[in-house]
Amino acid sequence: MGDHRQTTYRDFSQAIEDNGGAPCQSSPDIFFPEDFPHKKVRDCAIQAAKALCAECPLQTQCFAYAIENDERWGIWAGTLPHER
Repeated sequence: MGDHRQTTYRDFSQAIEDNGGAPCQSSPDIFFPEDFPHKKVRDCAIQAAKALCAECPLQTQCFAYAIENDERWGIWAGTLPHER
């Protein structure tokens, strides 16, 4: 992991700790909707995950982490892979 990626990871981890956690930690499965084979379930997971992200104070750090680490799966900062 490069220095910049390590810094982004540390910043994100510290922000989660300082915040006392993140909403995504309560239901991590919904943040990986590609794991749900049925479209209706997948769409519900996406909607629920994006709603939690919309209320999360860590969106900026989460988005930076996802971009820096080229996250190709899951919902990060309320964005799907094709939205990043």
